[in-house]
Amino acid sequence: MPIEEIRTFNRYYARILGMFDQKVFDSKYSMVEMRILGEISRQPSVTANALTQYLMIKKSYLSRMLSKLEKDGQIYRKKDPADSRVYHLYLTEAGQQLNAFIEERSNEKVQGLTEHLDKEELQTLVGAMDKITTILEKVVPNEMEEI
Repeated sequence: MPIEEIRTFNRYYARILGMFDQKVFDSKYSMVEMRILGEISRQPSVTANALTQYLMIKKSYLSRMLSKLEKDGQIYRKKDPADSRVYHLYLTEAGQQLNAFIEERSNEKVQGLTEHLDKEELQTLVGAMDKITTILEKVVPNEMEEI
């Protein structure tokens, strides 16, 4: 089984994505915090439970990050009218602006990473990424599901 090759690729890809940077693009937020912000942006009204499942992180860890983001004015929580134990998550205006900035900078980073590739190489790269996603989706869904 090619476990070491897969792990080598994962380490390489994590490094080029900048996952080990303490803060994303010199912001005060970590990669995980920015990922949470991005998922709330892509799934307005998402619950913490759904984020926990989708991002595969512990509830206590997510709770601490959500508290920080809320305290900093990046997100807000709204009680579910049908179940007062459930809160839906939304970005504030500041959170939307921060997320837009990070998305733009992330796009620029990917553009810089791929600009030296010719059209065929770029298509091969995107095709390989799509193939990896298709294969792994059989084990880990790529869509967020509400629990």
